[in-house]
Amino acid sequence: MSSIPQGPFVSPSCNNSHCHDGLPDSVSQSILSSSRKCWRLMKAILFDLFGTLVPNLPLSTWEQSSAAVASKLQIDTALYQELWNARFRDRMIGQILDGDHQFDCLLEEAGLEVSIEKRSGAARLHRELLREVLVPKPETCSTLDQILIAGLQLALVTDCSSAAPELLDETPLGRYFPTRSISAFLGVRKPHPLMYTHCLETLGLAAGECIFVGDGNSEELLGAKKCGLTTVWVDNGQHQHWHDRFSPDGDYTIRSLDELLPIVQTLCTE
Repeated sequence: MSSIPQGPFVSPSCNNSHCHDGLPDSVSQSILSSSRKCWRLMKAILFDLFGTLVPNLPLSTWEQSSAAVASKLQIDTALYQELWNARFRDRMIGQILDGDHQFDCLLEEAGLEVSIEKRSGAARLHRELLREVLVPKPETCSTLDQILIAGLQLALVTDCSSAAPELLDETPLGRYFPTRSISAFLGVRKPHPLMYTHCLETLGLAAGECIFVGDGNSEELLGAKKCGLTTVWVDNGQHQHWHDRFSPDGDYTIRSLDELLPIVQTLCTE
């Protein structure tokens, strides 16, 4: 995984067509003019992934994917969803790894014998679903560019299964985040303190020097606050399709990532 030089006036290019949306001139000029200064108070921003940097997965897409995987495994769709959802936590903390054998315990409980070829085919379908949902929001890359220009560091804090980081590196987002807390690799998920402190220790920063930005699922904002981070809730409105331990309680609220930059500037120049 290649990394992006992090310092003033270093802006990575982005090959995603959605990532070139410009900021308002007043915001861009203000951020740029401040980037030569030593921004004392805030030095890094930790981001959630799903629902924050990329959109929430529409329920219709999940339903279609579930039906396709269930068909490949020759299992009733409703039963598949029930058994799959029951194993969500185990997948998020790495007890069940993505791959050809990710459906083994599910099929065993259902009392089904399915060939390895069909299991592999179902795993490929699931991998394609992951790839589909890892498309950045239109404003994501330009916002990340401006944060780097301002001299702040970036980190990723995400509950995800084991295949997601590899697929993320195939997208424009991967190289923004050399520092990551991945639940499937750490063995815990948000709001466990390790999800935040792992990134803080890697960055060599105190919690009070960092901001956490998330859509409020997984009680992530509460966890970040308890660790001492300033929190920003991304309010997705009607596009907040998932509510997993949903607790939208941030110190600040934004409805688009490009609204984050004025908040960052305020926090960094107080």
